[in-house]
Amino acid sequence: MNYTLTAEEYILSLLLLDGAEVAHSIKEEVFGEISEKELETRLDSATSGLISKGLLTFENQQERMDETFKSFMLGLTKVKRVIRCQIASDDGVFSTSLFCHNSFFIQNALYDNRIYHLYEKSDHTDLPALIDLNPYVESGESFSIKEQLFERVIDKLLGNEELANEEIEQFSPVFFKALQEKKGKLNALYDYHLGQQVSIGSLLYITYEEESWSIENKGDTLIISPFSFQDLLEVEK
Repeated sequence: MNYTLTAEEYILSLLLLDGAEVAHSIKEEVFGEISEKELETRLDSATSGLISKGLLTFENQQERMDETFKSFMLGLTKVKRVIRCQIASDDGVFSTSLFCHNSFFIQNALYDNRIYHLYEKSDHTDLPALIDLNPYVESGESFSIKEQLFERVIDKLLGNEELANEEIEQFSPVFFKALQEKKGKLNALYDYHLGQQVSIGSLLYITYEEESWSIENKGDTLIISPFSFQDLLEVEK
């Protein structure tokens, strides 16, 4: 099954199923410091939207959610791990989240997170491409670089400025080629491990042709390493 919901419809659906934690995170991301009155108005509109899509009905003044939709949404609230990626492209930044369970629930956020496309996949064959990550590590070795230098180079690439040879020489040639081709645009990944205590890991990454690289902070130094979707799945849950 797949569903396309507005942010308000998505939040309301989660609230009706005791998914307040996920609903709150979406509300904060999309609407920020919205007043309770405005949120209530938006959720009233979402009620009409869900009814018009046949996903919500009322019987004896009690809401009743479509059973297939309810089962799908409950799957989102029960996962123990969510991988959220912000993917940079020439058209801007878009978000894709993987809700990891026995299967994968995919959440594509469109139009500045105003619209959410949700669907389920039983295997991960197509998932690496969805988050712009190579399936397996092909080659390459880790290296380190000072964060200040890295940020300066990224700023120059984003601004289409010329780089000095001594700046370029600090990078692995293959990695620098990726930075050049992507014009300094980097992806971001947030790895949420849910439970009584929420653990969040984060890193930047970049993919070009058959290579993906992770960029992680260690003090004032960045560690840049070959990276893949397989590495991501092998992270301890």
